[in-house]
Amino acid sequence: MTNEIVLAALRGASDARGYKLHELVALVAGETRARHRVRAIMAELLDQGVVEKTEGGRYRVVGWVPVAPPVLTPGLARAGGKVAAKPGQASGVIRVHPAGYGFVVREDGEGDVFVSARSRGAALDGDRVALDTWMGFKGTEGKVAEVLARGRARITGTLRMAGRTPFLEADDPRVHGHISLDGGAGSAREGQVVVADIVVYPAQPDDPMSARVIKILGEPGDPETEINKIIACAEIPDEFPDDVRLAGERAPTEVTPPDLADRADLRDRDFLTIDPETARDFDDACCVEDGPNGTDRLWVAVADVSHYVRQNTALDREARTRGVSVYLPNRAIPMLPHQLSAGICSLNPEVDRLAMVARVDVDQEGVVVGEQVVAAVIRSRARLDYAGVASALGGDFRGTRARYRDHLPQLQRLDAVARRLRAVRRERGSLDFDLPEAQVILDEDDPKRVRDVRKSRSQPEVKDAYRLVEDCMLAANEAVARFFLKRNLDTLWRVHAVPKQERLEEFAAIAESFGVPFAVEDARSPKKLRAFLETIAGKPMERALSYLLLRTLKQAIYDVTNVGHFGLAASHYLHFTSPIRRYPDLVVHRLVKRGLRAEGLPSGGGEAYVAPPDRAQLAAWAMESSTNERRAMQAEREVVDLYRAYLMRDRVGEEFAGTVAGVTAFGIFVEIAEPFVEGLIKVERLGGGGAWRFDDRAVRLVSTLTGDSFALGDAVKVVIDNVSVQRRKIDLSLVGHEQTAPRAPVSSGRPKRAEHGASDGRRTPQRRRRS
Repeated sequence: MTNEIVLAALRGASDARGYKLHELVALVAGETRARHRVRAIMAELLDQGVVEKTEGGRYRVVGWVPVAPPVLTPGLARAGGKVAAKPGQASGVIRVHPAGYGFVVREDGEGDVFVSARSRGAALDGDRVALDTWMGFKGTEGKVAEVLARGRARITGTLRMAGRTPFLEADDPRVHGHISLDGGAGSAREGQVVVADIVVYPAQPDDPMSARVIKILGEPGDPETEINKIIACAEIPDEFPDDVRLAGERAPTEVTPPDLADRADLRDRDFLTIDPETARDFDDACCVEDGPNGTDRLWVAVADVSHYVRQNTALDREARTRGVSVYLPNRAIPMLPHQLSAGICSLNPEVDRLAMVARVDVDQEGVVVGEQVVAAVIRSRARLDYAGVASALGGDFRGTRARYRDHLPQLQRLDAVARRLRAVRRERGSLDFDLPEAQVILDEDDPKRVRDVRKSRSQPEVKDAYRLVEDCMLAANEAVARFFLKRNLDTLWRVHAVPKQERLEEFAAIAESFGVPFAVEDARSPKKLRAFLETIAGKPMERALSYLLLRTLKQAIYDVTNVGHFGLAASHYLHFTSPIRRYPDLVVHRLVKRGLRAEGLPSGGGEAYVAPPDRAQLAAWAMESSTNERRAMQAEREVVDLYRAYLMRDRVGEEFAGTVAGVTAFGIFVEIAEPFVEGLIKVERLGGGGAWRFDDRAVRLVSTLTGDSFALGDAVKVVIDNVSVQRRKIDLSLVGHEQTAPRAPVSSGRPKRAEHGASDGRRTPQRRRRS
């Protein structure tokens, strides 16, 4: 159950007064036990001013005029609060390719279903559909029998005129058919980019659609317009409601004596914050001191956001709706108002701050031999950055780095402890896919101008400084996870399941095509999988195989059931260290406080009067948080791709060296190192007479006329042909090709869906790092 489903139902009301609560429950859930969840969603929507209450205790979307049938049809079978497929049918979310075909990710966990363009019906990308399936030549195929729920409620595009009648030209190439504008264009002018709510969905392929303009985004081609388009399509809230804004303005600016009650006083410790140079909020700090019996005592302090963001308040509801902070090259969309995230909840230097602190005692072998969690007050000694720490550890104190000299002993001890912790984690099999990320460099005087896109943390010494902090955060997260494990308490676990056998077998075939043996039975052990990665380190195929192996792994998610964390080779793990920017961390802090209070330990007071969440509520938060995290990561990636296109639009005709980073039936993706961008060579531009077959087991294109092939890792020379900022695409032509992978037998097949897995987002864009 999500806000979007409830809003979609409200927009479908045939009565201008809207629905009563029991009618809404019957429509979206079909069962009375979901009434509390619908009521909670309605409270959020009322607080946000999106929904209003009318006469007779009815609810409706503010300003909504009923014009369309409900998105979800009542009366169908129900399952888990969802409209269910009929017996014998499969169900899942469809992902549509611009060419028209699609793949459905099945909800039962079985393999994806290929759906041809003619079998897609009226389904749009992201819709939840019911499928009739059969076994095709290359796997399961299907036909959309019914759209169970629409996946998108909004669409962006350019306003066009047909005479005096406005219509919308959709940005998404997967959306076909005419889109009329219900209610007209409002104050939007022809040629402007707008965002619109979908009012009428197509009943048949290429049927007309209807939408209502809700916001003017600006002129096409403007970077800000394009970024706002991405945010609008992802439905990421970028403005705080009035009550949340006012709550932020009322937040205290300093720690007061009453705040110190029931807390340990750790203000005498030498805590340091270490973050990116551009960071504006600091939610963790570290220090090391002598521990008992020759150990090092590591303290990891994390901002006590839960002291200021209480459960069920406007601030809490908004934080839950956002789920995470979104970090873009030109700005951040914070989970909390600035007064909290950069003020009282930020561990700024030389001021008192409330914190939840994990104490970890580490012996000389890197083994954790003691630990404790406590509510405390701290005082950070300095705000340091990765580059500065790297310079200090290397003995460079020139210029502004001189201030790091006073902190060198503490930094050296932190580095030593972090290295021991890392060695133990590596020994047990923790995976580290050190794949590069794109860092966008904007002009300081003109933020619309992209100066460069480069690989982040490209300097080894800066990577080491980053890992220093990461190792401390991982140790704290595991220590807090053990806090719940030992007490058998429910919490929001960060889980990463063992990869599926089928995916590992597919990867094994690819590895074999590169001449690298890969034992599938070993791959279900993180330690043996890590050993495989070490065997290909430094070899030409390392980059390609590491990326493909990452794609075979499942996505890390939040859950109330602890299945361990495969990527970290940890039997228990959770997120504790970033409550300013992640809602699950905030929930974990509250649960820790309850556990501490029950044992009479310093818990910082808190919300004893608020009923603790039950397991079902935690499960709902886990699902929402996982969804919000994926939403943010996708938006961050799209914005980076947008800036890449902006950078390269003035470089059409230039030649670059690159590496084949992806192979599909329709072409090859090429990664260019400097600037760090990626483009597509369409199959018709590869030469070879155009007769190319996609070998999905070896992941390569092979010419049926010449025998030439393109495989992952091949070196190529390309020229920039065309750049589309709106599509965020860079089209390339081939100039030269150096085949580096051995030939493999060719097997024909249908198009394969490019799917990305993730171990845990430790290398995700910008600030949302550290597992």
